[in-house]
Amino acid sequence: MSPASVFSEIPGGESLLKWFGRIPRFHDAELLEISFPDKGAGLLRIHAWNITDKVDAKGYFVLDKHAIVTLILEDVSNISCTDFAMVPCIIFDLEITRTEEHFRIEWSASYGVAGFIIAKHAHINLKPGKPQ
Repeated sequence: MSPASVFSEIPGGESLLKWFGRIPRFHDAELLEISFPDKGAGLLRIHAWNITDKVDAKGYFVLDKHAIVTLILEDVSNISCTDFAMVPCIIFDLEITRTEEHFRIEWSASYGVAGFIIAKHAHINLKPGKPQ
């Protein structure tokens, strides 16, 4: 299954694709929060953006399309994380795949917590802008 079709299966996924204009990999995005507040439920809250090919006066790439992306997970059946206490973290790469009846959210980190979560249901909430 293609990554775009996985996002189309997740409520809120089409809005995410439309906002970023592509399948986000969340490279260098900041994982602001990872929590499991209730049995079988969890969330990842991420500050993400698009990196453009433009550079500013200081030589840094210009970032646009900032958003807070919250992945809301239900019926979580498996969690495997390393460096769990190191939040916020910097995501190197994040991928959402479909495994039979479940979604697998897996990410590596440039710094901090990394791992995977398997959940039966996922929802995406997108809030344009930067975190306060």
